[in-house]
Amino acid sequence: MEIKINRFNKLLILTVVISMMTALSGSAKKPDSEPKTVSAFDPKTATWNISWPGRISQYDLVYLSPPVDPMQGIPLGNGEVGVLFWCEDSKIIAVVNKSDLWDDAAFGPFHNWDGKEEDYSTTQRHACRIVIDFKLPVFNPLYVSGFKAKLNLADGSLSLEGSSPFGKVGLKAFVDHQSGNLFYELTSDLSENIPVEIAVERFGSRTFSHWYHQINRDASIGTTGTEAVADADGAYVTQKLSTGTFAAGGSVIRNNGLYVSYSREHSHSSVIQLSGSNRKEAQLAFSVTSPVPDNPVGELKNDLSVAKAKGMESFKNANAESWKSIWNRSFMDYGDDYLNNLWYLTMFYANASQGGKYPGRFNNGIWSWSRDVQNWNFYFHWNQQQISWPLNAAGFPELVRPYLDFRFNSLPEAKKDAMKLFNTKGAFISDVTERRGYNSSGEKINHTPIAEIALDFWRQYQYTGDKNFLHEKALPFIIEAARFYISILVKQPDGLYHAKEGSGYEGWIKLNDGLTELVYAKALFSASLEALKVAGTVLPEASKWKDILEHLAPLPVLKNDDETILKDGSGYKMNRGFFKGEASPTNEILAAGWGIKEQKMLVVYNPVGKSDTIKSRFYPNNGLKLLDGIFPSVPSSPVFPSGVIGLAQKDDSIFKRATATTLLYGSEVTGWDPVPVVMARLGMAKELAIDLERFPGRWQIYCNGWGHWGLEDEVNKDAEWFFRTNKVVDVASKVKDQSFPLPMWPFRHMSMESMSVLATAMNESLLQSYDGTIRVFPAFPDYKSGRYTLHARGGFIVSSEIRAGVVQWISIKSLLGNPCKLALPWEKGVMQSNMNNSVRKINRDMTEIKTKAYEVIMILPEGNESCSWSALSENPLPNEKVKYHSSGKTRLGIPRMY
Repeated sequence: MEIKINRFNKLLILTVVISMMTALSGSAKKPDSEPKTVSAFDPKTATWNISWPGRISQYDLVYLSPPVDPMQGIPLGNGEVGVLFWCEDSKIIAVVNKSDLWDDAAFGPFHNWDGKEEDYSTTQRHACRIVIDFKLPVFNPLYVSGFKAKLNLADGSLSLEGSSPFGKVGLKAFVDHQSGNLFYELTSDLSENIPVEIAVERFGSRTFSHWYHQINRDASIGTTGTEAVADADGAYVTQKLSTGTFAAGGSVIRNNGLYVSYSREHSHSSVIQLSGSNRKEAQLAFSVTSPVPDNPVGELKNDLSVAKAKGMESFKNANAESWKSIWNRSFMDYGDDYLNNLWYLTMFYANASQGGKYPGRFNNGIWSWSRDVQNWNFYFHWNQQQISWPLNAAGFPELVRPYLDFRFNSLPEAKKDAMKLFNTKGAFISDVTERRGYNSSGEKINHTPIAEIALDFWRQYQYTGDKNFLHEKALPFIIEAARFYISILVKQPDGLYHAKEGSGYEGWIKLNDGLTELVYAKALFSASLEALKVAGTVLPEASKWKDILEHLAPLPVLKNDDETILKDGSGYKMNRGFFKGEASPTNEILAAGWGIKEQKMLVVYNPVGKSDTIKSRFYPNNGLKLLDGIFPSVPSSPVFPSGVIGLAQKDDSIFKRATATTLLYGSEVTGWDPVPVVMARLGMAKELAIDLERFPGRWQIYCNGWGHWGLEDEVNKDAEWFFRTNKVVDVASKVKDQSFPLPMWPFRHMSMESMSVLATAMNESLLQSYDGTIRVFPAFPDYKSGRYTLHARGGFIVSSEIRAGVVQWISIKSLLGNPCKLALPWEKGVMQSNMNNSVRKINRDMTEIKTKAYEVIMILPEGNESCSWSALSENPLPNEKVKYHSSGKTRLGIPRMY
């Protein structure tokens, strides 16, 4: 039934007929007693009435003591250029990095652990350090009398001011989102007329890729090729790489009457000096070029000249508008301020580090701080992919593209290795690759990365609907992945395709019918056939893909012993694991596969035995222990990231097995374990809420929100134990395995995986669209209230709000005009479009809604259509305090400690 109305801009669902009937019955209510839908969401504009910049600045990072360590540092960036700030005694130090500063190895295919290659492999180099030296110990805890610094999320800027008996200092800084130039507004009012020096320095170093186990003791590696330059216009350093020479440097663009001089200090440093008054105010600009064949200083000087001509204010305003546009794409309110804060920080760090020519690595992002140290150094598939997991739903597909471009450009080498290593067509990508696409030759029994990456390409298309991307990159990559994947399957006499010998993800135990290999066969060939259909492409070989899908071996399953999952009346309950005592839908769990050497079905975790007295690696300490050699995330693979199992299968036995497996093995054992996302996909709202409540206390290690991959309570030692050492070997030593102590402090780092896992789990708790069906609040606890604007596959922007377990309303904006499949959260609902002003009733049966491009559809539960809409305004204030997590183990910001 359709009722033509024309007052959508005044009421969410206008009910003229109902109002007239009510009036005729003599029971018309007074206006002030009419039921209302009260929300900060405005259906007229499909936006939230939450004031700017408070909407974002309520999540600013606040430092009330100086960040005296890089891991406490304040990171800025525009995706291509990253800058990390911290304080040391009399100095503010900023390390500058750029995504394309690569020093390529002289060799191609490599081995991750080859001692002869250690510190000669392809690596990323840092650009420079910018060191402001006030010459007086204004940041030393002995002398600090006042301090405040903020990471201002709304415009991606830093503000800092400090006071001491020696005077006051201040710095405002931002990396311009468009140009990548770094701008400073520097002030000081010191007790003495001392020149302030700003050094642009560069000292290269070894990479120390395997610092925790082996190093090259040749301290000269990485130290050559640097030259400092100074002239009347600025101070610079250049560095020669195998890919060309880059330059970094800066100049004063506004001196406010100060005397400015530039000088070359030595081959690794040039200096800007400001003098002439106790009180100093100046604006400076810094830039870094890409590697070029010729002298890059001319290009650098031109960038700085443009910055001076336009003026800092122009860049500042444009940068603020860029960040405002970024933040307006999505909105997150999980009903927990601390988790919200981590979500917004995760998105900030992604926008600041993942938008360049090459993706920022999972380790330290684009903020490597210790000279040229690059922990692990390469692109590790499992870890690197995780950075992209939450980005499409948050509305940032352009941040996924650098990663996909990197993988697409790896295809030539991947195709060579498929033929060389497996004698097959298609493309093979190993767990470890370097930026040119060469595979590490030591990792070839895990066959799943190519399929996982192909699904990343497909997901990107599903969110964006970019047909050019589909034809030019996604489909070619998907086809090569499918061609390779055929080679790891064999049709056996039972008529089914079985997986040959391989491992579970990064493990080393060899399996037949490995869970991960079968899972990604199903996911990959399903996506391949759909991609061909959407692209209108016909391939004869696709018939084989279809045959595989129809005759694929079942996923390996194992019935648990009676001591692990107990019989409980007509059902079952957990007797081990983190969720011990909870009901289980079955006593069968997903197995890892058939152990070839062991000649039995293997599972990822086994009951702890009486002889297991030593706490081992990945030892959850909940009655289970990991089978070392099986990657901990293997049992998650059918649910996430493959998307093979989810709420669409909730009535199937395989869904019950996945749920039982998750109950038994959860919670996650490392920061990169996607168990929270799996819980969301399985609709485990209660368990997920418990997990997320614990998450920051387990995996957020640093006060700026940075996390780590794990292990729990172990990695904290790297962040806290200054004198900690590790036993390492010298790769050039003729005495095998002779070890010596190496300090760990110079090699501490953060990892970005846990932040992405958290953000993805929060997204999936509020909105899912993995199978093309939109599900609102599919795994949200019924005792909380939440709201959001997130993106769904098919080109939809979805907003919704929930209170105490009841979904209040849904707004769906169609960007592409695709049909929208919606799982209605109520028995019946009423929907209205902003284009035709018609009201339509819908019911809980799977609902497909036809849409037009840029159409906005509002949906309410039936019975609420008579409610008027009251769009409230909210005015959150910028955060001015340090935030503490309820666990007492972590915080955001630094409190006053002087």
